[in-house]
Amino acid sequence: MVKNIGLIGDSIGHGFFDETDLGWFSRLGKLILSKHGGDYVFNNMSYSGDNIADATNRSFFETSTRQFDLIIISIGINDLRRRKDSDLQLDFSEGARVMYWNKLLDKLSTTQASVIVTDLIPVIEDRYSEQASLIRRNSDVERYNEIIKNICEQKNILFFSRYESWINRNLKELYKDATHPNANGHQIMAEEIYEYLQKKQII
Repeated sequence: MVKNIGLIGDSIGHGFFDETDLGWFSRLGKLILSKHGGDYVFNNMSYSGDNIADATNRSFFETSTRQFDLIIISIGINDLRRRKDSDLQLDFSEGARVMYWNKLLDKLSTTQASVIVTDLIPVIEDRYSEQASLIRRNSDVERYNEIIKNICEQKNILFFSRYESWINRNLKELYKDATHPNANGHQIMAEEIYEYLQKKQII
């Protein structure tokens, strides 16, 4: 029986700035199909600019109109935009983010799909120009990763951590800008998630 794998994500999940226009999810699909033939189909539900509220609201429609066997969630970097030189986050308070994450994961628990949540990869802080009005900080990314991880643990949902390995890489060779990986970065993401799925015997 063919299995359906879906991704809920943002511009990174959509594949922005992958010079081949594939993105890590399509690259993941190619890796899986190279080993498993036609046993899988893939649905990318990522939208550029989406935050956790957008993803939560969109998922209600997406998961009610299609049946998934596995849903990967990779969302959240757009929740962490700040005004430059401000300690006030622009979009969401921590409490609002926790509420939407709980709402999203509770919704998906009513489906038949297995769910995996990935953490957020780091940003390159010094790539934000002096003229940039909105920035992101790795201290916020680290804090958010812990929040998401704790929610997943409470709900017995798999959480795939990559931040520590990524922060020690030469990100300037793997990113197109401050936030988005290039083709090489997307390939690494695909290979890491493929290995994780194999390790957990999901594929």
